[in-house]
Order: sequence, then structure tokens, then C-alpha cells
Amino acid sequence: MESFSQTQDAIVVEIDVDAPPERVFQAWIDLKQRLAWWGDDGSYRATSMDSDLRVGGKWRTQGKGMEGKDFTVQGHYTRIEPPRALAFTWNPDWSDTPLPETHVLIELVPTSSGTHVTVTHTGFVDASARLGHNEGWIRVLGWLDRYLHAH
Repeated sequence: MESFSQTQDAIVVEIDVDAPPERVFQAWIDLKQRLAWWGDDGSYRATSMDSDLRVGGKWRTQGKGMEGKDFTVQGHYTRIEPPRALAFTWNPDWSDTPLPETHVLIELVPTSSGTHVTVTHTGFVDASARLGHNEGWIRVLGWLDRYLHAH
């Protein structure tokens, strides 16, 4: 079950997955796992990731975007609370004009059947960037759900 909502500067995307919060958290922070599920050949795929998993630590993801264009997204961690929350800044390079730094919060709440995952992405100043990221997070949570079902 996916849902999403938008405010002027934020996106909220939610999904219920059939895995405990500890398992979902590991899928986000373990680079080998995240590379396995983050992307598909029809849209974009992460090809390398680096992470210094500590508050203030930097992370970086590189990949191939639509039409084979290289991309990089990077930032730093602002909150790490296993297995309930992970937050980081988000700085992509795929726009022709520089995008302002935004913030992502992933919250994991246990449910009777697994975990309720909420991604809140804030700090948007442009409606089109917000819409594009909203579609992106819906895809990302779908990939996560499929990965957790298969592994």
C-alpha cells in the first residue's frame, strides 16, 4: 500500500512492507544491499555508493540515469536511530540549474505484519522538482518492497 502527500515544500511517501524494522533499516544502510535494490534498468540505477554512517558523516551515490546520463547524489547524515529513523541531506547534480540542498527523513514504525515506512523529503522551492522527487520516492519504495520480498 503506497500513499503520498505534498505540501508547499515537502513530499511524504509511505508504504507498508512485510519485513521487521531491523531488516528494513539494514536494507537502507548496508551499501551492498542498497546497490542491489536501488534502481532498475528502465529508469535509473545506482552503480556505486560510499557512506560514513555517523551523524555528520558523508554519503555519495553515483549511477546511470535516464538515457544513460551519469548522476551523483550526495549529502551528510543528520540523524541515525537504528532501527527507527535515518535522515540525511540530499544534493543531486542532475539539473541544469543548481538545486538547493534538501532533507530526507526515513521513519520505520513496526506494524503487526512488518513495517510502515515513511519518507519525508523537505526543502523544495520549486514545484516541478518536488513532483519529480515525489515520483522518484514512489519508485524507490517499490524497489525496496520488491527487494525485501525476494530476500
